[in-house]
Amino acid sequence: MADTPRARALAKELRAARTATGLTARELSRMLGWSEAKVSRLETARRGIHVESVEAILTALKVNGSERDRLIKLAREIREPAWWEVGRDIPEQLTALLDAEQRAKRITSVQLNLIPGVLQTEEYAREIMTLSGVDAADVDERVPIRLKRQAILTRSNPVELRVFVDEAVFARPVGGADVMAEQLRHVQSASRTENVEIRVLPRSVGAHAGLSGAFVLFEFERSRPVVYIEARRSGAFIDSPDDVELFLDSVGLLESQASDSASSGAILDSYVLKYESEAT
Repeated sequence: MADTPRARALAKELRAARTATGLTARELSRMLGWSEAKVSRLETARRGIHVESVEAILTALKVNGSERDRLIKLAREIREPAWWEVGRDIPEQLTALLDAEQRAKRITSVQLNLIPGVLQTEEYAREIMTLSGVDAADVDERVPIRLKRQAILTRSNPVELRVFVDEAVFARPVGGADVMAEQLRHVQSASRTENVEIRVLPRSVGAHAGLSGAFVLFEFERSRPVVYIEARRSGAFIDSPDDVELFLDSVGLLESQASDSASSGAILDSYVLKYESEAT
C-alpha cells in the first residue's frame, strides 16, 4: 500500500535514519544489493513498503532495539488498512487528519465556536452537521466516523489531549438544553482522565491569542509538529517549521491567558447546571 499518510510517515522515518548515518541513497542501495531507484521509491512512498524491506534497511543501518521494533511495527500496520480505509469513501484530506490523530503523541485543540470533534457527542455532532447544510445521508455516515475517532483517548496508549476553548462555546446552546447538558457532561467526564486537559478562555479575559483563528496542533514522537486549520468544508495542514512556530507561540500565550484546570472545571460545571435546569 503505497503513498498513504502512514506509508509516507514511515518512508520519512527511514530516510531520516539513513541520513543520520551519513549514508547516501546510492551507498545504501549498494549495501543491500538493490537499485538506487528502489531505495528512492521506498523513501518517498512511491513503492509498496514491505516488512522484509524495512528489516533489511534497518539491519544495514544498524538500527536496533526499541527503535527497530517501533519501525517494524509501523511497517506491519501499513499492510493492515486502518478502520477508516475499509469500505468508506472518505476524502483524502479527512484520511490525513484521521491518520495524524492516530499517530500523534499530543494534540492541542484551540476552539472558538465548537466543542472539538474528538469530544463531541452523537447528538451534538449531528446537530452541527445538519445545521451546516450536510445532507441527511452524509450525516448518517459522518457521525459514526467522528465518534470512532474518539478511541484515541481511551486506547492502551492514549493521546494526550489539551483543549483551549472559548467560554462562548459553552454559552452557545447547540441543539437546545438537553443536547448541551449531555455534551458538557461528556466533556466533564473526559476532563477527569489523566490524558485530557480542558482550559477555558473566560469572557472576562477579553481578547486572547486564540481569536486569530481555531487550529489543531499535532505533536509526534519522532516527526516535527504540524498544524491543521479547518474551514467550512475544507482544511489544510501547515508543516513549515517557521509557520508552525507561530502556532506554538500562540499556545504559549494561551497557557497564560486561559483559566487553570480547576477554574476551568468550575466554569464548565456552572454551564452543566445551567443546561440541566433548562432541560426538559
